[in-house]
Amino acid sequence: MRKIKVKNLIITTTLLNFIITMFNTNTFYAQDLGADLVSSYVWRGTQFGSGPHIQPWVSLSKGDLELGAWGSFPITANGGGNELDLYASYSFESFKITLTNYTFPGEGGLYSSNEGLFKGDYLEISGSTKLGPINLMVGYFTEIEALYIETSFIIGPVEIALGYGDDSKDPWYVKKGDDLCNVSFGGSKDIKISEDYSLPIFGSLVYNPNSEAAFLIFGVNF
Repeated sequence: MRKIKVKNLIITTTLLNFIITMFNTNTFYAQDLGADLVSSYVWRGTQFGSGPHIQPWVSLSKGDLELGAWGSFPITANGGGNELDLYASYSFESFKITLTNYTFPGEGGLYSSNEGLFKGDYLEISGSTKLGPINLMVGYFTEIEALYIETSFIIGPVEIALGYGDDSKDPWYVKKGDDLCNVSFGGSKDIKISEDYSLPIFGSLVYNPNSEAAFLIFGVNF
């Protein structure tokens, strides 16, 4: 077992013990859930799978601690791009730190050898904060040694995001190098369905300067 995987196991075990301690009390917690339907799944400038994806999520929070699961699954049988992530985040006033375990189940929810929940090479530690009008996020995959930095801000009705990737070990964001990999322009609006309900929709134009790939995405929140 490589040293970095031992570190991943220690981090995960420590986190689980902390979570059990936090939730093993008589105080109340909040639960939330929902889903997005997107025309295609594009993450940090790269497309996963093909065709529309349904992206459900569920979260449980207690004070500044939040636990959750997020997934992305193609609507078409051969769409590909299955993903199921578990995460835990903790907020320190304006700063949030998150630990995410990315997993990629195959058909029928089955994992390949050495893959699965709390297994594999895709553990990311990230931090996010707001600096005036600018949102800043930095994420680092501990095993594949990939760094991602994103800034986002709003100009009028448009949200603009710029993402930079640095692959120190394996090709991940920018084919084993460092470069700008995500430039997106997005917006959202609510479509009134009835007096009591409006349907939130969103869209974004995404361009990856490194791979020269472009995407136009439409989505609906539920």
